[in-house]
Amino acid sequence: MTHPKKEIVLERLASTRHALFELLQSLDEAAWQTQVYADGDRWTVLDLLRHVSVSEKSMTLLMENIRRGGEGASAEFDLNRWNASQVRKQQEKTPAHLLADMEANRRDLLTFVDSLSADDWEKQGRHGSGRVMSIYEIVKLIGLHEKTHLTDIQATVG
Repeated sequence: MTHPKKEIVLERLASTRHALFELLQSLDEAAWQTQVYADGDRWTVLDLLRHVSVSEKSMTLLMENIRRGGEGASAEFDLNRWNASQVRKQQEKTPAHLLADMEANRRDLLTFVDSLSADDWEKQGRHGSGRVMSIYEIVKLIGLHEKTHLTDIQATVG
């Protein structure tokens, strides 16, 4: 038995990813350098792609930790600092490389989801935001996170 909303969450992950890839694959060189956010780190479309790619991978690892009985992120974890550092570490990657990373990260996420028992879905741990969340909530958040950034990119580059 699995979580009753597993298929709904997986469908939302798939539809959001399809829309994101469709948009990203249509961008020209100039669009990748378009600034999406005017405050904070002033990320470009390419920076946002770096962020989304690394975030999914890290949340999958976080859920693996929670499933094994770990607490998740430490109470001292600074999500904004971590996000900025991860984007900096990805600076040399091209859009094509990042899209390939995202495909690999999604395969890893789906493999993880398929391995979950019914009890695993409700295991809880601390997300990087500081909120205590179940594995189900984190899987759902991955899709919502991607959808939010898709909407931000659409508003910027159309």
